[in-house]
Amino acid sequence: MKAIVLYYSQTGNTEIIAKKIAKDFSCELVKIEPDIVYGGFLSSCARVIGDRFRKDLPTYVTEIPDLSEIDTVFVGFPIWAADVPDFVQAFLKDCDLDGKRIIPFATSRMTGIEGAVETLTIICGGASVEHPFFYSPRKKDNYKAWRAEVSAAPAEEAAEEADPAEEGAEEAATEE
Repeated sequence: MKAIVLYYSQTGNTEIIAKKIAKDFSCELVKIEPDIVYGGFLSSCARVIGDRFRKDLPTYVTEIPDLSEIDTVFVGFPIWAADVPDFVQAFLKDCDLDGKRIIPFATSRMTGIEGAVETLTIICGGASVEHPFFYSPRKKDNYKAWRAEVSAAPAEEAAEEADPAEEGAEEAATEE
């Protein structure tokens, strides 16, 4: 797996996970920075709601990395107003993610990751969004189990695809 971690962290919680992923998967770490700095959690959520209402969405200042040799992109963010922060969405839309495996990880005090996964599936078009990891004071996914699942997934998929004997057996069974 050739991977990269793209993330934004307001309070440092997402950054802790991002650094752990970068270390555990031996990959580059890129922090996505907004064009205008956000305040604390509540003021950030209020700003996001106001920005969306006014259709005055923020953008990013981070340079888009070359992802041509990358097959797996870990994407980390805090969940704001039940979704991926808008400037992170803008950043991802500008990345070439076709054919890549997107693995989201998110932190939040209240809202789960489900809505953010739906958003990522839409904005990351030709990519596969899988194995989301979520951390909050109320629900903590098991990092070790998640890491093992992510590490094993490509090898298992490759093994399943590369077994022509099994394909032949399936074809024979359907012909009878």
